[in-house]
Amino acid sequence: MQQLFDFAFARLNHAASKRREFGESWKQYISNHPWDIDVRNLTPTTFEILAVTREQAPVQLSLAFSDWLATVRAALDNGLYAWVASATGQNPPPLAERIQYPICSTVKEYTSQRKRLSGVPGDILDKIEAAQPYQSPYGPESNLFYWVHELARTDRHRSLHVGMGRVGAHRIRLRLPDGVVANFDESVQPYHHIVGELVVGRFTTSKAIPRFAIEADLTGVGIDPEIEAWAGFTMAGQRPSLEKRMTYTELFTRNNLENMALFSGIEPPGGFTTLDPADAT
Repeated sequence: MQQLFDFAFARLNHAASKRREFGESWKQYISNHPWDIDVRNLTPTTFEILAVTREQAPVQLSLAFSDWLATVRAALDNGLYAWVASATGQNPPPLAERIQYPICSTVKEYTSQRKRLSGVPGDILDKIEAAQPYQSPYGPESNLFYWVHELARTDRHRSLHVGMGRVGAHRIRLRLPDGVVANFDESVQPYHHIVGELVVGRFTTSKAIPRFAIEADLTGVGIDPEIEAWAGFTMAGQRPSLEKRMTYTELFTRNNLENMALFSGIEPPGGFTTLDPADAT
């Protein structure tokens, strides 16, 4: 069954190329400077600085993300198929048409999936259950496979996901008239995705000045790619960048595939990179 596992790992390697393709689409998009900076008066002494979307992210960005999602999902499904074929000694294995890696948010959902996957050996289903999103102490949404499942389902059955920008670095410089001092509002939280426009700074001046007397330098504000439906993800209280989330998802998937291969007595192409087989003995 070596070839079946080779195919699953090849799928995952292809996902990495799709992630890089996504990155190239993003670079091309931002090369056109798709955001403007706007300074607005709230009062004669209070101002906001906003990042304003001038040009929406192109559909090519959404398509590249779609391809990445589908490839990661297919790698999981291919891995499970290879595992079941190896365990049963049959290719195709029993009820092969039903084999799809289950990703569930509740015990009830997984119980239903077990019934559907009646051709899969029980010990395999037990091992898969231990890694289900609902097993996470921080809730299903903290599990990367939860997002693979939800995002891929929306992408496949409803619509492409919307690409947009997210503030990833934040440093603002102001040039004000002589004798005027500005105090920034520390309650502003600029590290968010930009839906149309986003307040990236708010400040008050020591005396009233016209808006056009203010020069704002935002070269220190970095805008990273984001997918709207995935923007709320947190990991250990942090909000990792989309690039990191995609990379972590590939690593998490590879670890699962390597475990499937290990249980099947198969050596992955390139060897084991996320686990030590000796630890399992």
